[in-house]
Amino acid sequence: MKKAVLAASLMLLCGCQTTKKETEKPLYFVFATPLSTHTLWLQAKSGMQDACDLHHIQCDWQGPIKISTEQMEDVIQTAILKKADGIITQGVIKKTYIMESMEQNVPIVLVDSPVKDAKPLATICKDFEQQAQMLLTDIEKRIGKNEHLRIGIQVSEQDFDLAKQQIESVRTVFKKHPGGFEIVAISESKSDQSRSRNEWISVLQKEKNLNITLNFAGESAIGCVMAREYLNMQDDLLIYGVDDMDDTVKMIKEGKIAGSIVTSFYRYGYDSVEMLYEYVRNGKEPVKELQPAQILLLNKGNLKTYEKELKE
Repeated sequence: MKKAVLAASLMLLCGCQTTKKETEKPLYFVFATPLSTHTLWLQAKSGMQDACDLHHIQCDWQGPIKISTEQMEDVIQTAILKKADGIITQGVIKKTYIMESMEQNVPIVLVDSPVKDAKPLATICKDFEQQAQMLLTDIEKRIGKNEHLRIGIQVSEQDFDLAKQQIESVRTVFKKHPGGFEIVAISESKSDQSRSRNEWISVLQKEKNLNITLNFAGESAIGCVMAREYLNMQDDLLIYGVDDMDDTVKMIKEGKIAGSIVTSFYRYGYDSVEMLYEYVRNGKEPVKELQPAQILLLNKGNLKTYEKELKE
């Protein structure tokens, strides 16, 4: 009889045991996106969702349709008040919001752009000097090392650290070009295709001797091509962009865009969740704060292989 009671007691004890994961509160992460419906940022959403599904994390995707840092900052403040377990956002917001988030024990990961002295948990972004070197190498292959470069640049917002660092990297790297260079125009797209086109029309009408345009906003290379066609320009003009939106890829195939610097937005979302999960659940900090994103120069030669290369 005693043995039967003991056996029953053991069965009850075993049946009542729960694993640590079963008792842990589900995590809640927020992605404060700069462009909630943009094709590229939706790739980041897909990456975030896949990683969240893997770890059974609740996640929210919130942000403006047209870029508004104020709306992004509102999303972050709300996430802090709701005691989110982690936040992901593009590094275009004010440093104070990042610092507040970290101080409130809500770790934050920045993607696509660093914010100077902000000290987030991690930043995943391009190496801008590597980007500039890729562009210069391709330019010199096409027109030689002795051609003087007259460059027009377009960014989304000149005040963003992202824009400042990309422009400064061009200044640093292009000093190595034997033929010399000058940046003769810098304009803003404000993440709007029509504005990008109109800004380029204005620049191209004024600066007749441009031979290079560097477009550091996703829509800007397309806008530059549209402006050139509107003005019926026949001059040699090498147009470079960033990202691999459908129109950009199409224009590379057609020879209208020389090349575009691309990275995986999917990995922005996926890797950010993984870093936050490891930190919150396991107390594991990233090895280093700045995590370089893999980049490639997309051109006619690697149109069929670049997506596979970015996944490796």
